[in-house]
Amino acid sequence: MDLPEEMLADILRRVPARHLAACRRVCGYWRATIDAGRLVLPHLLPGAPSGAFVNMPEASRGTYFFARGGPTGGVDTRLADAPTRWCTAFLDHCNGVLMCEASEGTRFVYNPATRRSAVLPPAPRAEPWGVASAAYLVFDPFVSLHHEVLLLPELPGEPQPPEPTDPPPLPPFNVARLFFADAESSPPPQIVTDEEDWLSSDSEDEPRKLARPRQREHIEAKDTLGLMEWPPSPYVVQVFSSETGRWDDRAFFREGAAAGTVADMWSDPLSSSYVMGFYLPDCGPRRRDAVYWRQSLYVHCRGGFIIRLSLLTGKYVVIKTPGVTKVAERPWAMPRLSKSRKGVYCTIIDMLKLQVWVLTEEESPTATPVWEMAHQADLEPSIRQLMCKSLQNTEKSWILDDPRRSKSSAEQRCREWDSDNDDDDGAYVEEEEGGGAFGWLDFLGYHPHKEIVLLGHQYKRCAYAYYLSTSKLEYLGDLCPVPDDYFPACVQESYVYTPCRIDLLSDENGVSVDLSKWVS
Repeated sequence: MDLPEEMLADILRRVPARHLAACRRVCGYWRATIDAGRLVLPHLLPGAPSGAFVNMPEASRGTYFFARGGPTGGVDTRLADAPTRWCTAFLDHCNGVLMCEASEGTRFVYNPATRRSAVLPPAPRAEPWGVASAAYLVFDPFVSLHHEVLLLPELPGEPQPPEPTDPPPLPPFNVARLFFADAESSPPPQIVTDEEDWLSSDSEDEPRKLARPRQREHIEAKDTLGLMEWPPSPYVVQVFSSETGRWDDRAFFREGAAAGTVADMWSDPLSSSYVMGFYLPDCGPRRRDAVYWRQSLYVHCRGGFIIRLSLLTGKYVVIKTPGVTKVAERPWAMPRLSKSRKGVYCTIIDMLKLQVWVLTEEESPTATPVWEMAHQADLEPSIRQLMCKSLQNTEKSWILDDPRRSKSSAEQRCREWDSDNDDDDGAYVEEEEGGGAFGWLDFLGYHPHKEIVLLGHQYKRCAYAYYLSTSKLEYLGDLCPVPDDYFPACVQESYVYTPCRIDLLSDENGVSVDLSKWVS
């Protein structure tokens, strides 16, 4: 029998705040009681975004925080209290907690709002993973204050042909050359020492007969591996849990069909940064996106599909990617996963054209998720209005915060960005005479609660906010770390940051801070 709501709320008020998130998982009645009594204060949980953590190519000097100007509310946007002195890349972000990589190869989880962190131990069965690896962070303070890191298995690599170890066979020795000195003027007769050795064959099977055993083994191994279905079932993922402090294997079992065979996946490059087998950092992100939504992790995988891993049931399902099947087909229009007001979004940017798809999922667990087109637009006319000389004098609302610069100078001439105001506010300017809108757009992310997409323009090296409901394009600010740099401002990865002021990470002394003072 359930306790009366007032009595249950009185009991739960005595529970330390760090355990209230776990109490919300007991049942729907407990969750409703905790939420109705505001036992976990809303301002502690992820809410409105305060900016975006951005990775740029090494030529642009690495990592930045692109955000609204003004006070940060105590948030350590420069990672001054991180466990290492230098963060070379942001690997992932989930509900206010970052996963980062340091210069010496250390990976750590960090909460800029609480300034607490945890260093990740290396995974036991994996190659050294970094920015381009399939490692993703899961942190859901509505479910638990512990975090997890999921390291997905890599697609088996295509077997390479064996390197030749034996010297190439010598041509048949012509005995006639010993007796005919004038061989250049008239070809000597062909005299062979062993008719069986030098007998040639014109049959079509001759190359197969002459194939060395190692070459045949390579062909057989490639065929055998290529015919395997992918992803397999079970799909074994290495998971690090802050609750246990160690890596463990977790098996996910597939519902429905596989995405294809391993050979089907090989035709898709590792990411849009890999073209024809070469790494080109200016071509796009080094890793594929992931979204955590309703206790499931959605990952865009190599091979042109999305895998939804249910952390609640231990099952997974393969979802087709809308619009673009594989990166190899259109590497400049790579689908980007994110989440916003309606759930999981897939955004495809083709130069200055934008397509937005929303994943619709039925309540039935066996129902196949369906992508629905939510918005499409050609942003060139709107960008033309903003591409003019007077744009430099337009009031900025966001700044690119460089840890190597003075914070006071960066905050000059910045205004607060009001995402609730959809009216024109002077951001539009007259088109420059003879100007043209060209270049391409980078995807920065979505406002988590409103259908506002943040975009970067590489040619003009600035950022915009685009409102899907009104098709309004608003100028935010400069997106170039070096003002006089000739090269475009290329964004490789970007994570919209929503501060969370509650966790179970440790402070600089290695102690988890008592959060009972946050209980109402």
